[in-house]
Amino acid sequence: MTLTPSNILVPIDFSRPSDSALALARELAGPFKAEIHLLHVRTVVDSPIVSPDDLDEVERILAMSDAKTQQTLESSTEGIDAPTHCHVRRGVSPSDAIIDAVSELDCGLVIMGTQGRRGLKGLLVGSVAKEVVQRSPVPVLTIRVEADHGFPPGKILVAYDSSDESLQAVLLAAEWARILSAEITLLHVMEPITYPDFYAHYTFRANHMKRLSERCHEALNEIGMEHLEAVSYDTAVVHAMPAEGIANVASAQGFDLVVLATRGLSGIAHALFGSVAERVTQISTVPVLSVRQPSRMPAPPSKKGKKITAFPQRRPSDRDHTSPISVEQSQGRTILRFLERDSLAGADLRLIDGLWEFLEDESCDPQSIVVVIAPPSLLDPANLERLFADPSRDHRTTAMEVSARIIREENVIQRFIQGVRGLNSFVVGVVDGDIALPLAAPLLACDYRIVSPRTTFVNTTQTLPRAPLGCLPWLLAKMVGGAKATQLLLDVPRLSADNALELGLVNHVTAPNRLEEEALEVADRLGSLPRATLVGLKRAMTASTDDFHTYSKQELDLTEQLASPHWAD
Repeated sequence: MTLTPSNILVPIDFSRPSDSALALARELAGPFKAEIHLLHVRTVVDSPIVSPDDLDEVERILAMSDAKTQQTLESSTEGIDAPTHCHVRRGVSPSDAIIDAVSELDCGLVIMGTQGRRGLKGLLVGSVAKEVVQRSPVPVLTIRVEADHGFPPGKILVAYDSSDESLQAVLLAAEWARILSAEITLLHVMEPITYPDFYAHYTFRANHMKRLSERCHEALNEIGMEHLEAVSYDTAVVHAMPAEGIANVASAQGFDLVVLATRGLSGIAHALFGSVAERVTQISTVPVLSVRQPSRMPAPPSKKGKKITAFPQRRPSDRDHTSPISVEQSQGRTILRFLERDSLAGADLRLIDGLWEFLEDESCDPQSIVVVIAPPSLLDPANLERLFADPSRDHRTTAMEVSARIIREENVIQRFIQGVRGLNSFVVGVVDGDIALPLAAPLLACDYRIVSPRTTFVNTTQTLPRAPLGCLPWLLAKMVGGAKATQLLLDVPRLSADNALELGLVNHVTAPNRLEEEALEVADRLGSLPRATLVGLKRAMTASTDDFHTYSKQELDLTEQLASPHWAD
């Protein structure tokens, strides 16, 4: 990855956002000694029913328009001191044309607006900018038309999460800051753990998060001392959702530029997934520079003997972004399959990435039924034991890392439960094999639960004491009552599948080789009901676990919503 570009690509659609992008390019071209390439992409539509004579006429009109567009582009270069080149291209996909131009013109930076116009004259709509950010092999600098900034930037905010990708963002920002005489602030966003209101706020948790914040500051300073020696820098740690935290800090503290990676970790590692980068691009009033790690990346410079261990480190297997889950959609239902036998949170953060992507997609395009199929041992007690690995027996695992794993695991479970409860889809959960009771909450949050006869709920409260068990006490109390839930958590070491069926913790027990087949039969049977009925039942059941005032209000609102023409079918 070239840290400073010799060629800058600016897609132009003659809208206000593209004017802002061109202004940024003008400010950066001088310090970087770069050439500017203006690109206008004309989207074309082909039709098999148009006659050859009509196609000739269309071609004549487009050729005249291309010549006029070329003249307009050239006139917009007045006042630009840097060498400037104008290009007019045709294509079905604007984003494809932009990505192709990056390679053909050897551009090291793309600068584009994020709110343009649609249609044949429109290019830089949010979806195009989003796709370019996702696919571009070089950094992409995006700006909204109402963005508040000063350029060249004097204050640069760099989001860091300990991943290789975010370190590349730090290195790029350091080079930019050196050339532009700018100051850098390294920002780490600690995603808050969102416990339900009925959980008490334990003092030890507050103290633990305070210690984590202090350690994050130390880690950021280590990164600064190692990689930012040539520039002035500061550090900041905030507790917020990643995208919102980055955007709020950038706006509130007067930064001129945000630099962040498009891929990273998640959970307590404070990931900057592509979705986070896209979200920052959408909501930030400050220009955003998105940096994607190239396929071949030289190892970052490091001092001899120096090892940064502040945040949970990525294992080599995590570099493979193949998702350990698969998602299928057919006949009004979604089937989510877990393909690997790992704990719900675990060390394989690809699983978390896949879950968030699934929940986001399902909330945007809800199906009537969701079937979640888990392989044996997904929620096995052995996974909890691995999560709680004794640091004294494993020199590679520190007490801080164990604490981070626990917090991440509980945070993932809680967010998964919130996502499942918030879906307008009826969720059927299928689990085989032993289940650690502290990991059972995701299954219990499903609307219909199927297990095999060999499934046993193993209570690890005595051997691996922990609280508050990731929403489990609340779910158990709602399902079997407070007294029975207390007995299960404190006095019952194991619970068979038949016992769980009697208590209402599961809805059905069937042979292991019949689990998936019966789950799909249930899905087909439920899917035959009107969608409004399913949504209404799901929302009513979800609200019933809240207090009565909340439930009654939600039921009234739901009744009014389902009476609208949208649900008539």
